[in-house]
Amino acid sequence: MAQPPSLNMQLTRTTESLPPGIPRKLSTAGADPKKGRTSVPHHLFVLLLCAFSFCALNGCALLQPQADPTRFYVLTVQNAPPARAVEGEFKRWKVGLKPVELPAYLRSKAMVVRTGTNEIHFADFDRWAEPLDQGISRVMKETLSSARNVESVALNSHGDDTLDYEVAIRILACEGVRLGNGSGSIRFAVTWEARSVGTNSTVTNRGVFTAHPVAWDGKDYGQLAERLSEAVADASKALAGDLPMDATTPGKTSTVTAKP
Repeated sequence: MAQPPSLNMQLTRTTESLPPGIPRKLSTAGADPKKGRTSVPHHLFVLLLCAFSFCALNGCALLQPQADPTRFYVLTVQNAPPARAVEGEFKRWKVGLKPVELPAYLRSKAMVVRTGTNEIHFADFDRWAEPLDQGISRVMKETLSSARNVESVALNSHGDDTLDYEVAIRILACEGVRLGNGSGSIRFAVTWEARSVGTNSTVTNRGVFTAHPVAWDGKDYGQLAERLSEAVADASKALAGDLPMDATTPGKTSTVTAKP
C-alpha cells in the first residue's frame, strides 16, 4: 500500500505551485532556534509597556471621584410683606389657587435662558430645587396671604365651597434672557382668571401681568432666581388688587404691617 506524502512534501509542492513574486519560504527573522518560536523585538516590548503604563495611570485618574458642579435654587418670598388693613376695615376673601399651568419647556428642572427669539438654553448645572410650578404657587400663596383683602389662601383647590374665589393661573414665561453682548434680563409673564365660588359661580375678572425686564448679568443664576422671585411677588400683588376691595368700615383706612 502506498504511503501518503509527508507534510514536508505537501508544503514543498504547495510552495512550488505559488505564482511568481510570492516567497517560497516563510521568514524566520526574529526566530529563536533554541526555543522554536518567534520572539518579540525589544523595542516593541518597550512600546507596549509604555502604552500599558499610560492607560493605567489615566484610568486611575478617571476613576477618582469628581465634585458635582450642579447648584440648586429656589424662589423666595420677599422679606418685607406688604401692609395689611386693620382687621374689620376691608372684607377679606378666602382664595383658592388652582395648580399653576406651565408651558412644556418650563417643566424641566434645569433653569431656562432664552438666547434668541426661538432659541432656548437649558442650564444643566443650574437647576430648580423644586418643580417650578410648586415654587411659583408657594410664593404667590405667601404674598397673597399678606394682602389686606385676603383672609386665607389654599393651594391646589378645586370646587371648594368654603372659598370665596378660585383662581386659575397660567405662566407664559419665567426665564432669563441672555443678549449677544453677554448681558441679560429676566422675562416673566402670567395670566389669571378669578371665579367666584358658589351656586352662581361666575368669572369676576381676568388679568395679565408682565414683569419689567430687570437687568441680569447673564451668569449669576442665584441673581436670576432672586429677580424672578420679585416678579412672582409683584404678580401676586397685582392679582390681589384685582379682587374686590369692599370696605366694611366707612372713612379713611389705616394700615399696619403684617407679620411674616
